[in-house]
Amino acid sequence: MNPKPPSQDSTEPEAMELAAGRARVRLFIQAPPGTRVRVTLEAEDTPDGLAVQAQAAPDRPHVLSAAWEALAAGVQRVSAWVQRAGAEKHLEFGLLGLTLAVYLLTRFIGLEQYPIYFFTDEAVQTVLAQDFLRDGLRGSDKILLPTYFLNSYQYNLSLSVYVQVLPYLLLGKAIWITRGVPALLSVLACLWVALTLRRVFHLPHAWAGALLLSITPAWFLHSRTAFETSLAVTFLAGFVYYYLRYRTGHPRALLLAALMGALTFYSYAPTRLAIGLAAVFLLLSDAAYHWQQRKWVGWAFLLTLLLALPLLRFQLAHPTENLNHLRVLNSYWIQPIPLSAKLGQFFSEYARGLNPMYWYLPNTVDLERHTMKGYGHLLRFTLPFLLVGLGAALWKIRSAPHRALLLVLLAAPSGAALVALGITRALVMVIPAALLSGLGLCLLLQWIEKRWRVPRTVLAVLTFALLAGVNGYMLRDALVNGPLWFRDYGLGGMQYGAKQLTAAIDEYQNQNPGARLMVSPSWANGTDTILRFFYPEDLPYQMGSIEGYLYEIQPLDEQTVFVMIPQEFKMVNANPKFTDVRVEKTVPTPDGQTGFYFVRLRYADNIAEILESERQARQALREGEIRLGSVTLPVRYSYLDMGEIDQLFDGDENSLVRTLEANPLRVHITMNAQIRLSSVEARIGGTATEVTATLVDAAGQVLAQEQISAADDPNPRWVSLHFNQAYTPAALWLDVRSLNDGEPAHVHLWEVRWQE
Repeated sequence: MNPKPPSQDSTEPEAMELAAGRARVRLFIQAPPGTRVRVTLEAEDTPDGLAVQAQAAPDRPHVLSAAWEALAAGVQRVSAWVQRAGAEKHLEFGLLGLTLAVYLLTRFIGLEQYPIYFFTDEAVQTVLAQDFLRDGLRGSDKILLPTYFLNSYQYNLSLSVYVQVLPYLLLGKAIWITRGVPALLSVLACLWVALTLRRVFHLPHAWAGALLLSITPAWFLHSRTAFETSLAVTFLAGFVYYYLRYRTGHPRALLLAALMGALTFYSYAPTRLAIGLAAVFLLLSDAAYHWQQRKWVGWAFLLTLLLALPLLRFQLAHPTENLNHLRVLNSYWIQPIPLSAKLGQFFSEYARGLNPMYWYLPNTVDLERHTMKGYGHLLRFTLPFLLVGLGAALWKIRSAPHRALLLVLLAAPSGAALVALGITRALVMVIPAALLSGLGLCLLLQWIEKRWRVPRTVLAVLTFALLAGVNGYMLRDALVNGPLWFRDYGLGGMQYGAKQLTAAIDEYQNQNPGARLMVSPSWANGTDTILRFFYPEDLPYQMGSIEGYLYEIQPLDEQTVFVMIPQEFKMVNANPKFTDVRVEKTVPTPDGQTGFYFVRLRYADNIAEILESERQARQALREGEIRLGSVTLPVRYSYLDMGEIDQLFDGDENSLVRTLEANPLRVHITMNAQIRLSSVEARIGGTATEVTATLVDAAGQVLAQEQISAADDPNPRWVSLHFNQAYTPAALWLDVRSLNDGEPAHVHLWEVRWQE
């Protein structure tokens, strides 16, 4: 409405301005001095929407008749705008609700079918929850309500076990339950991303940020698993949201930010550094504001101390566990290299974690089971949105919310850099990426709306349809094509078969009640934990491999049935030690090949002669040479099936040799040069190992001998044998024995070195 202003010769008009959002009505009333005017504007809910009414009660109607007409027309325009504004508001809420529904559908549909594996790191969450309840709410260390649970060799699980306790009590054990618990919680990550864009940055279409997170391939995959990394991502999103609410005028939200930070910390070990670094960055960045809100900062600090008490209790009970955790991960931080080299590797890994090529292009860095074939960890078509959002954040870096997004982005890869870049360790990156991409998309939609005058409703519906369609496409692609993306279904690949194998075992035992099953553990990591997930008590079969029957005669009757993987079946089928090999059942892999064989067999009639011949062959040492600088030394050694003997002296701690069958591994070096030895070091494997070093003179007499035993350990390690003085021997004999195995066995050795 554009009413004409009063003429120059009229009395001074009385102006009334009506504003409602972006609609504005300006009313000019021309009346003689002293005239009393009453104007009433009302808005009320009606079945058809909001209605606005106006009423004028002038003392002189004939003077204000024109004004009344103008007011009535303006009111109609205001009414139309209010109705439109209300519709847009309802549309925003409606689309947010639909976004969360799309997210939940794309997490729960086919939850047991994709990912196609059910991994030990998923099964262990519910298995430990079961043990926790069985042991009276205590962990394996007998501590009530433990901070961390023992997972094989390390204490690295916490919140992910606790969230499974109640579902296990109410519903029992099932793949969809174990995966469904973190999947259901992860919807909060989408909600917090949308609320951050809406309530902090005041952007329309904020729900689009949640849809962008939903179609992030790395998140799409891992939010459908029970890996604890998904919980850390969820609570990091809450930390960012509540901190930014605090930073934009809601100081009480800092308490919730502290809680979310603690939950992130306890969810997944690699996020400890990331959330700690993010907190330090934000503390320094907003120091002046924190001082203004020092009352609430003080309360948040006290809450943080309270939340840290479980960690303090754990550290007192297990003071060396942090170091042990790094040893389990074989981190370079515990390697005998200079600090400068460690810092250099840290910043190298950190830089890789910020490299867009790692995130947006398919890579071979991560294991196949942690990727979606043909996808980057972030969708490539969303890269322009991130660049726009990143540019906007840099442009408005003086704005605390924009600056905070950048700081969280910088902190995200730090946890992964402590060991080596991997998507599970760096998954928290998806939250700042989704927020910046959502920021960029919302700004682009605003620009399109203004530049081409596209109605906001139209833009919203089209954007939602596109992003929801991408969600649906990814779900179909994963369920239909995902099983065939990667064809290695064994230990080195997808580790497929937990659900399928247990179902086949149950069926076979029902049909053959007298059978004694020997199930191979070689198809996945931690198969004992996986199979405990499917059975309430003791396993109704024995875990073991046919390999144990290859080198010594063991009881083998008609009721013994081996469940083999293809490599084992191929080895047995061509081996003269066995005869009458019968396949009674198979379990297929998704590509139609056989993944497991149920096999009965018996020893060959001449098995004793075959084994004796092999035993004698194992004792024979092979001959070769090793080169140390300019010196070449003859060496005799046990037969190897992995590596070359000179790799023991190449200075590379990652190269190794392995015996085919011999235990111990023997390495006898002839010192045809004058070499003085005072000690010998060997880098051995994680199993319990005995190392013996013997120095011999030219006549074959022993000059000195030292022996050391090392207990089980999850990683390769160095052992040192020190002689009582320096010798110049004619030969060095080194024997490395696996204490947990007889003969034959595979014995591993990484490196040998000595001090002169």
